[in-house]
Amino acid sequence: MAKQRDRRRRRRLIRTLVTLSALLFVILLPLAAAGLYYNSVLNRLSFVRGQTEVYPTPDADSASYFEEAVPDTDDVSQQEYSPSSEIPKIVSVNKAEGEIYKGKNVINILLIGSDYRIPHTSDPGRADVTMLCSLNKKTGSIKLVSFERGIMLDVPGVGQDLLTHSFHWGGAELTTNLLREYFLVDIAGYAHVDFDSFSAVVDAVGGVDITLTNAEANRLKLPTGLNHLDGANALRYCRLRSIDSNWQRIARQRTTVQAILNRVKNMSVRELDQLSQKVLPLIHTDLSKGEITSILMNATKFFGVTAEQMTIPEHNNQYCDFQYEADRLHDFLYN
Repeated sequence: MAKQRDRRRRRRLIRTLVTLSALLFVILLPLAAAGLYYNSVLNRLSFVRGQTEVYPTPDADSASYFEEAVPDTDDVSQQEYSPSSEIPKIVSVNKAEGEIYKGKNVINILLIGSDYRIPHTSDPGRADVTMLCSLNKKTGSIKLVSFERGIMLDVPGVGQDLLTHSFHWGGAELTTNLLREYFLVDIAGYAHVDFDSFSAVVDAVGGVDITLTNAEANRLKLPTGLNHLDGANALRYCRLRSIDSNWQRIARQRTTVQAILNRVKNMSVRELDQLSQKVLPLIHTDLSKGEITSILMNATKFFGVTAEQMTIPEHNNQYCDFQYEADRLHDFLYN
């Protein structure tokens, strides 16, 4: 009798284990599939973490590079490489001192847009856009900070040079490190695209809606007021400065980033997946998959948000007080 009870208990135990195993399989299989799919999405990015890229070495002719490089004009369709116009220099005052500040819920990503590579060389070009995108995972706020490309910095192995030129000497990694050092700001990593990739990103989201002033419209040969710009015209808009100054130009760059965010906010899951297939391979980043996952887990908080904006230095002049600007940047990012 006891043996029969033991056999019945064993059979019930086995049935219970089989049932639990089946349930566990049913639960874990979709999770595993989702994990594999998510990893495949991340793998669409061009990860450059841990890689070493070779850039030009300063020599006696290094100064002439910037006189013969990509023309600094509004018309990016121009394919002739004539001397570039002078970029106004912003000299440094009072180097910032202190520790790099980090916020628990804030992640800062440097957005870098580089101009065209120089034909028939390994030259990576210059950083036409250096914009900090600050995401607060708790509040869902987005803050965009543009750094004037004419800010003078001490570039290792080169000496005093423009922020925009630092990309030429050491790529996105050097530009990111210099901003960390000079403004004592925590930057998790960078996301870099060149001109062609930027145009492709705008086209991938279906173009952007930008309201043009009379001066902007006349220069771009488009109607005044609201325009739906494709990638090529959005790039021309972002580079436009002949009608005013680089100060307004970088404001136009932030306006375009906001316009891209506005296009993405109403996309369905399927549309976002299709967008990722087109856009992610165009982006070079040194962010880890863990950092990107942390952002994506809070992504819905950022949909539809209007970004707060700021320019460094505060005033459109020829001086940059790094201590003042570092304090101002910390207040803006972390309140």
